[in-house]
Amino acid sequence: MVKIKVQDIINHIDEFAPLAIKEDGDPTGFQIGDRNQDVHRLMTTLDVRPQVVKEAIDKNVDFILAHHPIMFHPAKNLDLASPQNRMYRDLLSHNIAVHAVHTNLDKAHGGMNDWLMEELGLNNVRFLNEDDDYSLGRMGDLKEPMDLIDFAKMVRDAFHVSNLRYVKSDLGQKVKKVAIIGGDGGKFYPEVLAAGADTFITGDVYYHTAHDMMANGLNVVDPGHHIEAIFIKEMASLLEDWKKSNKWDLDIVQSEVDTEPYNFL
Repeated sequence: MVKIKVQDIINHIDEFAPLAIKEDGDPTGFQIGDRNQDVHRLMTTLDVRPQVVKEAIDKNVDFILAHHPIMFHPAKNLDLASPQNRMYRDLLSHNIAVHAVHTNLDKAHGGMNDWLMEELGLNNVRFLNEDDDYSLGRMGDLKEPMDLIDFAKMVRDAFHVSNLRYVKSDLGQKVKKVAIIGGDGGKFYPEVLAAGADTFITGDVYYHTAHDMMANGLNVVDPGHHIEAIFIKEMASLLEDWKKSNKWDLDIVQSEVDTEPYNFL
């Protein structure tokens, strides 16, 4: 078996989802720790939150691979009265490195948005923007047109969410051509319309943006941001493939902490 370092794993990730294709302003990539330390146990997670770090410590993890960056906003100080700062301390004191693969994974061939499309089982999956080598979103087709309410139920069940929001287009059309951008993709709805989609799946849709989508003839299904938790199992599966082909001496575990912040009545 081959011993492996943090940077070795990062190199494989960058081949699959190059850091250069991330969205401008996305603070993804290596977050905290020592790139040169040996890795014995890696854990995949959607978010790096205090409960996740505790889980990593309890499971003797030395490398956390997350979808969402841990440092969306720079720390203004290192006052340990802050739970976020205590989390940084705990990671460093337990020699746990953290790397995030975010919008570069959303764009990668066979990455986040392809995983989400696979869950829906749509046909003819393609880039949202066909002119680019990498596209943030994906398009797919239904075999037969569906009423929006039936399609929304299908999305709810496919992503195992207890509820979701949907917006019915002013045109009232059925669902046939579907675009998806995991996470918060509402601002990209003009590109979705330009690509010819009649229905857009994305999370965290803003109230006034929803009005604009509706008026411009776009159905919207918002199953929330947390559907990207598919990262945990899919990234672990990908790492298992790399481990096997490279004979890495590495344990790979999946976080069992639910980082969904919302509760619903």
